[in-house]
Amino acid sequence: MKKLAYCSVAFVLLFSVMLVTNSYPYEHWKVNWEYKEAEVSANDPDLKHYIWETARPPYGAWDKIQLHRFIRQKSNWDADPYRPSQDARKVLFIVPGTYDRGFTKGSDINFSENWFFAANGYDVYSIEFRTAFMPNLAQSQFIQPEFGLTNELHATADWTYDVFREDIKACVELAKRLSRAKKLFMAGRSRGGSQTWMYSAKYANDLKGLISLDGGVPYVLSSSARMSQAAFQAAVSALKASGPYLDEVGGYELNQFAGAVPFATTLLGAPLTPCPIPPFAPPDKQSIKYVSDLLACGFYYSSGAGMITNYYTPYPGGNGETYMDRASLVGIAVNFTRYWPRIQDLEGAAVANYGTEVTPFGFDYNQTGNVNLPILSFAGELTCTAMKACWEFGSPVPGGATVVPRTASNDVTDIYLQHFGHLDVYGGTHSREKVKQPMLEWMNQRLGHH
Repeated sequence: MKKLAYCSVAFVLLFSVMLVTNSYPYEHWKVNWEYKEAEVSANDPDLKHYIWETARPPYGAWDKIQLHRFIRQKSNWDADPYRPSQDARKVLFIVPGTYDRGFTKGSDINFSENWFFAANGYDVYSIEFRTAFMPNLAQSQFIQPEFGLTNELHATADWTYDVFREDIKACVELAKRLSRAKKLFMAGRSRGGSQTWMYSAKYANDLKGLISLDGGVPYVLSSSARMSQAAFQAAVSALKASGPYLDEVGGYELNQFAGAVPFATTLLGAPLTPCPIPPFAPPDKQSIKYVSDLLACGFYYSSGAGMITNYYTPYPGGNGETYMDRASLVGIAVNFTRYWPRIQDLEGAAVANYGTEVTPFGFDYNQTGNVNLPILSFAGELTCTAMKACWEFGSPVPGGATVVPRTASNDVTDIYLQHFGHLDVYGGTHSREKVKQPMLEWMNQRLGHH
């Protein structure tokens, strides 16, 4: 990325004064946003990336979020982070997934949704969750005296889906002010898809369409196998009493090491550990020569062979490539945050099997039955096979469960990406023509009014 010199100082100061007020947890138009910096795409000087930051309640050390904006603006000298969208109908908000970030590593439009849609005329926004502001310590280190972060660690037990939803809402409000759009498209990657559905349960009026990027299909289960209120409260009490408070991304240190020296032939002096390569792997992927080979092998087998990334399987009709290349996979892995709050896992388990019915837990995350928005859903093998969730494609339904629509929408488009691993949907070798381009066409057909 190239840092962007910003010249329209007077306008920035004027608009900044308009934005700087006290922060309120649910009065999102009063959030105190601080403009941070700008970058230019390394591949196209007309594509800009702007960043804002704000503190969030209860204002602990890690209670911060950022808003990222990606937009096409001609010429560097008069780039303006506050310039309205050229077409206020074309505004897209992307919600990242677990351990995911509001921006991708690099600015290749074949790899990055943010840059791809900005290059195609959209004003694109994304959130940097609170997890991005945590130190990269091992969980056991937070409570050690030399770090003294016990209280901060315990506070993550209150980072519920609702807290993150209100963070997203604060970002959406600023995105609407910047773009001058009244409604926008919202897409969610992985768990970000779940948060997109939850957002629509409360703030559907902000949206003109929902897009799930391997983040939960437009159908849910209704079953008698439900968590009780007492069981949920006991699980939350146990979490808050003794943890563990956080989920950690697999192989975080290896990911970072591979990002720094992808072609290292040792692990800091130790030999690379063996990893079984599938017999169908192409010649350039048949051995563990480098640390990035070891990283790729681990990702291939995580959650079942090919479910996270189909790194070794040749793409049908291709030119020898597989579903994911080395550079893209390393770029995804090195960009992950280390942790995610476990309280959200408990909440997700609590609403399972309730369909869109009212739950006894005091939150409305699944209550999307009256949401009537156009829906586009992409689902790869992790969703359709490992999670048995693509019932519309004939996968088996758990015993005794009933499949119900997640929303009231009559405009639902399902796209099954056969053999695509989870990460292949976002940054794989064929994600541009199989995901990004169809998504662009789908949104362009549903622009309506701004």
